[in-house]
Amino acid sequence: MVDNLFRDFIYLDTERLKSIVAQLNQGLIENTSKTVTQTDGDKISGGIDFLKMLKIGGESSFLWQDQATESHTLHDYLYNLAETSLEEKELLIKIPGDIEKEDLLNPSEESRKLTTTSFILVKGKSFINDFAYLSSILDNLDEILKSIITGEQSSNKNFEKSSDKERNKIVKDRIKEYNLPNDLKKAIQTFLDNFYKDRLVIKSVPFFDKPNFRFVGTLNPINLRENIENIIFKYGTAPQEDWYMFAQVASIPHSTENKVDVSYNQNQIEKALQQVFEALRDFEKAGFSISFPEIAVTPIAIYRQ
Repeated sequence: MVDNLFRDFIYLDTERLKSIVAQLNQGLIENTSKTVTQTDGDKISGGIDFLKMLKIGGESSFLWQDQATESHTLHDYLYNLAETSLEEKELLIKIPGDIEKEDLLNPSEESRKLTTTSFILVKGKSFINDFAYLSSILDNLDEILKSIITGEQSSNKNFEKSSDKERNKIVKDRIKEYNLPNDLKKAIQTFLDNFYKDRLVIKSVPFFDKPNFRFVGTLNPINLRENIENIIFKYGTAPQEDWYMFAQVASIPHSTENKVDVSYNQNQIEKALQQVFEALRDFEKAGFSISFPEIAVTPIAIYRQ
């Protein structure tokens, strides 16, 4: 069976890719433009009149470029260059592959294989947490449930024969089964508004039987190939097939933490404020930041293959 080399990109941070390629290849990214004529061997249709030349070492690759913006072709090729350059210099860690389940039995041993600047390529189950989407659902949960349940009951002949009063009671009773108490919805919404807002988070789980070991990062909507609504519509928030995530490690939380006492030589006000910040940091670890055994990453590319 021939390996599928085609990558269907969901997310691509081209600025980070340019930085990787430039640093690993002594900055040799050159831009030249020329008018395309028939003497060049190809006749190009209107609207694309320039060539983009990206030169790495002694080899040159020519890629089409629109006059206004770089094409997706160039961006995809940049990814290939970045991954190849990292592999050649043995700077890319593949998971699974270079790190397997057995390496996770001893967290300290696993930590030695990854550093806080490692580049990784993770294949596994992905989960998309769109907190703006969740917030919108909570805001309109009553109406959403009413619409779904009414549609569901419309195929019930007894429901159709019922009076309006009976129908409303049936719908209200069913809504109560699925709805959240108002105070809980308000509390969740307050939490989202203050700490998550419009954050878009992706979690990649490379080992099915070790779901707590996962790589977690936030996505910049600008780098999505489609808007998040289209992506969720097509794949859902937990795609069935494995996705690949190319990323750089940001931080590796430890199972235990060595706290540093910074209260020395502080006045009473400073000490009081420090206690508030310490309480906030404990709150962060409990609910809305990366904690062991998760590993925080900066996603650079996400694709299907």
